Amino acid sequence: MEHLLTADEAAHHASLVKDLARWRPDAAGWDRDGRLPETVVRWCREQRLTGAALPAASGGGGWDPVRTGLLYEAAGRVSASLASLVNVHHMAAEVVARWGTAEQQRDVLPSLADGSRLAAIAMTEPGGGSDLSGMETVLEERDGRLLLNGRKVFITFGGQADVFLVFAQRAGRSTACLVDRDHPGLTFTPMGDVLGLRAAALGQLDFHDCEIGPSALVGRDGFGLAVLVPLALEHGRHAVAWMATGMLHEVFRASSGHALDRHAFGRPLIEHGQIQSLVTRMGTDLEAARHLCLTASRALASGDPAATDRVLTAKYFACRVLEEHSAQAVQILASSGVLESGDTARAYRDAKVLNILEGTTQILERMLAPRLANSARRSG
Repeated sequence: MEHLLTADEAAHHASLVKDLARWRPDAAGWDRDGRLPETVVRWCREQRLTGAALPAASGGGGWDPVRTGLLYEAAGRVSASLASLVNVHHMAAEVVARWGTAEQQRDVLPSLADGSRLAAIAMTEPGGGSDLSGMETVLEERDGRLLLNGRKVFITFGGQADVFLVFAQRAGRSTACLVDRDHPGLTFTPMGDVLGLRAAALGQLDFHDCEIGPSALVGRDGFGLAVLVPLALEHGRHAVAWMATGMLHEVFRASSGHALDRHAFGRPLIEHGQIQSLVTRMGTDLEAARHLCLTASRALASGDPAATDRVLTAKYFACRVLEEHSAQAVQILASSGVLESGDTARAYRDAKVLNILEGTTQILERMLAPRLANSARRSG
């Protein structure tokens, strides 16, 4: 990784990897418990990780996309759930930072920037999945009051967030609003028994005539799907691409160590042709994922018009190869690879979820195919 970075970026990354490594022995326990301990959340807050990408003027770290991406890579080496805590918080908080009212940026954003309040984002609905255009949660005016009704599911860190950025329909136009966890009319239900991201405190939100004040609205009506969702998803896709790359680093490290140390049929595994093929492909795809992620980060940092395409490509590739190679890693590690509490098995479970989060593989293919084809035509 360091050969792709400037000296300052490499030092930043090395510091993050070292600091976050303290939690690696605990990550399997987080999955068993179904949530991150408050000590971990507090540590992220104290290290200012929860506000790293937010404006310095609001109390955030003001980190550029490269430094933020390296944070997700380092956190992904430890736990996809841990990385997701920072990601979903930033997804919601960046929308407030960019499109919140002056009052929200004065009264809400500083608590998100310093991590004293955690945010989560509420998009997904039971019948919608990736198709947000079919959103059924409604914000309607009745007797002079704004009332929110509907259901959101698979809300990452719904069980630990203090405030939710909720997307809804209002008079046929998409909108968004901020709703506190203890707001009357909001009910939270944990969603356990999930395949991956088991420590991400997933949950369901039900809104029953949940009254929203006008000051809770974020952006203008019609901004929800057209402006706010793309902003949040771009941060999320950039984060997940780097997160997957960090996870692949750990998968490759475990597979390589096992192949070098384990003997079969009188020879080290690394001398067997089938294992050599798996290790070669894994290491090459890891290097490619790093390049794609860094290209995306630098495009975001420079305001490159092609940044969105770069982010989509990085997310698509990194998550796809992580799923492929985490499965192969389980195969290489054999009996130790299938242990439920093992790091490789956890990566295998989480990898499948990352290929669904922030747009499934198929959704990204639908978005990327015409872009890539038109780019090829323009190149002559």
